[in-house]
Amino acid sequence: MIDLDLLRRELSETATEVGTVDLRERALATSHHIRIRRTAATTVAGLAVVALALGTAVAIRDDRSPVPPAVTPSPTLLPTEPPDSQPDLGPFESGTITVPSWGSVPIADCSAGRMTLRNGQEPDDVHRPVNIRSYVVVDVDQDGTEDYVAHMTCGEGPEAGGSQVVAFRLDGKELRPIGRIVGTQDGFGMMDYLEVRDGGRVAVLVAKEYTDGGEDGVPNQWRTYAWRQGKFQQVDGPTTFPAKPPAARLSIVPSTLAFRPAGKGFSGQMTVTIRNDGDIDVARLGLKLILPGQVQPAGGDWAGCTVPAESDPDDDATVLVCAVAGPRARSQVSIPYTFVATEKPIPVEDEIGMSNHYVQTSQLPPFNGQVLINDFDVEIPISLP
Repeated sequence: MIDLDLLRRELSETATEVGTVDLRERALATSHHIRIRRTAATTVAGLAVVALALGTAVAIRDDRSPVPPAVTPSPTLLPTEPPDSQPDLGPFESGTITVPSWGSVPIADCSAGRMTLRNGQEPDDVHRPVNIRSYVVVDVDQDGTEDYVAHMTCGEGPEAGGSQVVAFRLDGKELRPIGRIVGTQDGFGMMDYLEVRDGGRVAVLVAKEYTDGGEDGVPNQWRTYAWRQGKFQQVDGPTTFPAKPPAARLSIVPSTLAFRPAGKGFSGQMTVTIRNDGDIDVARLGLKLILPGQVQPAGGDWAGCTVPAESDPDDDATVLVCAVAGPRARSQVSIPYTFVATEKPIPVEDEIGMSNHYVQTSQLPPFNGQVLINDFDVEIPISLP
């Protein structure tokens, strides 16, 4: 049990040892110290915010690069396409030649026999002239001496009386026939190309029909011939034309040539897409771009492109010719092009028409079957800012 008298006595002694405390003065002093600390903290925080803001401003100012002056893209200088020239006809340019019969059925107005060539042609006031179109060099009879295989026509164009491929050997200054390889009398409408194959063989591209548009526009096929047992015989390639020959079927779609301001001029991009919905691969195509005269090529997308030799610098059109890889069967290829213009290519109020911006398409050798092109000339849409 707690002794209450003893507890009272100890508490009384403790109370006599504690002095009087002025709580008001202590509270005021404590409040003053707190206010000083708060003011100091607020000042420091404010200075930190100001310093951070200043630092940020300085950092932004330091990171801001000077705006470069507007630069107009420079045009890309393309090589000039060499002018058309007469083919090198080698020994067929001039000299004496003996032309064999044009086929099993004589052609009354086609010359045969010994004649003299001038510039690859035998002029004749009575008969249609004999023209040497091209030739290749190959040892057809494998005797170690080069022979000359010529593609020749009697007359020109669809009215030509005949076309044939003949192998010759050079005897002194005269070209004497080794043998006739193949001709239109053998059931063909036309033939335009020769190729040398291994073993002294000669490949000829033959077509079933004739066309002014080129041999690739009709069913055609390569047939290979060789000198066997004293005459030329077909040794490779098809021997007939199928009822429905395979063909490449091309569609050309240029995108809009969209210009935007660039420096003191304009820059624009477009893409030419070529789709092949047919069954034959196309090795190479030729694109001819016709654009307003203010438009010039720019950038590095112009490999294989030239300026035609016949282009007139004073003309209102820019003409560019490009050789591009063609699409495989059932596929497509897309070719990007970049342009620059020092002024708007066409005033906005002027009508846009085929007269000043379109793309032309054609197949380039080597040929490998019929190629059908939906539209040879396709308009290039142009948009201006």
